[in-house]
Amino acid sequence: VDLMLCIELEKTDEEAESWEAILWHSGVNGKWTELPFKHLADAADLSIHTVSNQKSICSYHSCTLSTASRPAQIQFTLRFRARNQTWQWAKDAFREQDGEICFQDPSFERHSLQSCCQNPDIALNITHTSGGSENTAATVWEISDTVPGAEDPNSGYTARRIGLPRAFSHWFALVRHSTAWIAPRQGQNEIRLDEEAILCSFLRKDGLHLLFLAVTTEDVLTVLKTNDHGELLMAGKNDSLRIGRCVVIAALGITLEDTMAAAVARARNVVRRSEPPLPTIRTEASEEVKNNSINDSQGWFNGLTYCTWNALGQDLDQGKIYNALQVLLEHGITITNLLIDDGWQSLDHAGANQFEKGWMDFEASEIGFPDKLSGLVATIRHIHPTIRHVGVWHGIFGYWGGFSPDGGLARTYSLRPVNKERDYCDRKSFTVVDGKDAARLYEDFYGFLQRSGIDSAKADTRYLLDCLSSSEDRRNMIRRYNNAWQEASAKYLSMRVISCMAMIPQLLFSPELLLKRATNRDQQRLTMRNSDDFFPEVESSHLWHVFWNAHNAIFTQHLNIIADWDMFQTTHDYSSFHAAARCVSGGPICISDYPGKHNLTVIKKLVANLPDGSSMILRPSVMGRSVQSYTAHREERFCKVAAFHDISCGEHGPWIGTAIMGVFNMSTQTHVEFLPLTDFLNFKRSGIEYALRSHVTGNIIVPLSGASTRSLVKLELGHKGYDILTLYPLLPLLGGRQIAVLGLLGQMTGAAAVAEVDVEADDRVISIRLKALGSFGLFIRGAGHHANPVFATITLCGTSITDAFQTVEHTTNGVLLKLDLEGTWRELSLADQEIVVEARIRE
Repeated sequence: VDLMLCIELEKTDEEAESWEAILWHSGVNGKWTELPFKHLADAADLSIHTVSNQKSICSYHSCTLSTASRPAQIQFTLRFRARNQTWQWAKDAFREQDGEICFQDPSFERHSLQSCCQNPDIALNITHTSGGSENTAATVWEISDTVPGAEDPNSGYTARRIGLPRAFSHWFALVRHSTAWIAPRQGQNEIRLDEEAILCSFLRKDGLHLLFLAVTTEDVLTVLKTNDHGELLMAGKNDSLRIGRCVVIAALGITLEDTMAAAVARARNVVRRSEPPLPTIRTEASEEVKNNSINDSQGWFNGLTYCTWNALGQDLDQGKIYNALQVLLEHGITITNLLIDDGWQSLDHAGANQFEKGWMDFEASEIGFPDKLSGLVATIRHIHPTIRHVGVWHGIFGYWGGFSPDGGLARTYSLRPVNKERDYCDRKSFTVVDGKDAARLYEDFYGFLQRSGIDSAKADTRYLLDCLSSSEDRRNMIRRYNNAWQEASAKYLSMRVISCMAMIPQLLFSPELLLKRATNRDQQRLTMRNSDDFFPEVESSHLWHVFWNAHNAIFTQHLNIIADWDMFQTTHDYSSFHAAARCVSGGPICISDYPGKHNLTVIKKLVANLPDGSSMILRPSVMGRSVQSYTAHREERFCKVAAFHDISCGEHGPWIGTAIMGVFNMSTQTHVEFLPLTDFLNFKRSGIEYALRSHVTGNIIVPLSGASTRSLVKLELGHKGYDILTLYPLLPLLGGRQIAVLGLLGQMTGAAAVAEVDVEADDRVISIRLKALGSFGLFIRGAGHHANPVFATITLCGTSITDAFQTVEHTTNGVLLKLDLEGTWRELSLADQEIVVEARIRE
């Protein structure tokens, strides 16, 4: 095992060699020994981002730890000193705990669940299964137990002991933080869950990952708990009158990614063989919607959204909306989607809090919206033609307080009084439309929205379905409301919907989210909120919000969804921090600025302009998620969010893609870490070299590879600090030169602007197809002191790009060529067409 040490000095180069360090580590039988580090006198600086004000130098040292007769786990710490000075221990100087190195057991297949967990309940049914034909990197078990049927109004219940996981050092769980949301928890050595969990994963001391996934099926909700002895329990709640079955999938594997994938694959089999009482929804939109939809080649997800929630609040009216849109226009901000949040509906109990108000009618409030929804939408589309989609908010039961017993809706649909529990308010009962009328309700409501010009929606408060106290109410409503909403969404809104406060197990493990997989990147994927709200006024919430979303995505990446990390504001102390997180998430981007309070610098990093004058956001094709699941938020380290962008290789050359890493400092102090390239998705350890670029600093480190000591970089971030690092494959050119296609340099995830790269067989022409315009970058290694002589011609859509729109920047290891595509497009008055840059290489 090779280890790298960096000693950062605020001194002169001559003193770098005077420092020495020793690795102290445990070995066989727990005996500790020392291993000196060797100073790397010729090591190139691996710093990609630094915030230190004083000039400093980095002294790099390395050592190789023999693994000939290794134990399962090694603990280590460091001693260091300036020569002839007193030795210092790292744990004393920096309050750092001992490090750990786990050596993985490659023969995970030989394990039984009983060998992984101590003292499982003998009544459990444990079956060894296949993790899926595509996954051989994990072994999987299905654990099940019967759950007694409900005796209305009480659900049936059971709890069984899975056991105490053996020999683990760290654990990670996704718990039911509230009824509406799941959230991460982490710990070491022993586990105590503060809430019910749907997922628990354990990093064992042999380096393997033991994962448990509680699968909810039909009317049986399954969760994980712990008892006072730290043993893991499975608990089932059955709303059916029949005996049910609760299921937990266990998986043991080499990586958490593979182990999770195997567990989810098995969970799909469990859900597939369960027979829902209602038919699965249709996913095709009606012909009427297909014919009447606004032409939208970008897709619902790819435009910048403006939401009224934080900006205008619940005291909403049409005048405030018109004014906010006009202010956006005056500031030159182009949005694609408008979401009219809470505050537009016709409600009873004026002046009461939101939980006391009930929904009266489909039409908007007469007081705030005299033009009605249809008039509002018509005016917006007339004045703001770039707004392609207008959506409205509503609760799953209409509003927070359900349905008004005195409104027009009460005279149209069958109402049902219900009791609820586990909620955000003290109100214990309210009135809803009966489950048997849910399909007709949503058919009528979404049909009305479509006729009014509304073509998208945010369905909130979906957690209320799991708050119903009575087993009869839960049986009557959960699946019926879910099916009714999804079918109406597909039929009338082409699935341009956001599912919010919907992280209840009955929905997370529903066939629509777990089984249906899109045939292309975005087709029929549900947009779902991935965490609780953005709270602009709560200082402590902002670091946690990014951490929360990144760790929830470890699981939600496997669902048929596009994860929505919620709106944010661009004139906020954490605006760039949040903006970067939204960009690497791979989900939609929504701003909720107060009118007139807009940070144009931030907004320009979010969107790129199109030839027709509209704009789009640049979403990586693989959604971002944390790559350090076992690192707790309280440890105040970096939260690393890995995403990936697939790029078509055209007719020539190998498949390529670009790895993207958002790095967010969770500490309130300046923090420094090494970032290994292995943390990037799809990193190839051999056979390819890379260039790494920092979005914030613009620094480029090249070449990097897994086959050399240059396989990691050093990152220093201050409080509220972030960066987006993009790892580009270096493509070979004639004459030993290499090129990296950087994408749009001004956007946070500008690499996602690249749709296709094609290098012809004779290596004379490279062609790049782009999604949007902007400052386009090519990095050439081995070009000498000039970039332009590498290329005989550079064209945009077949027309030469003049020198006025080209900028050359020289770096230590290559040349950065910047092309102003937007300026060129205007100069040449090019027609609306595909954006293609072609460079012909000199012989």
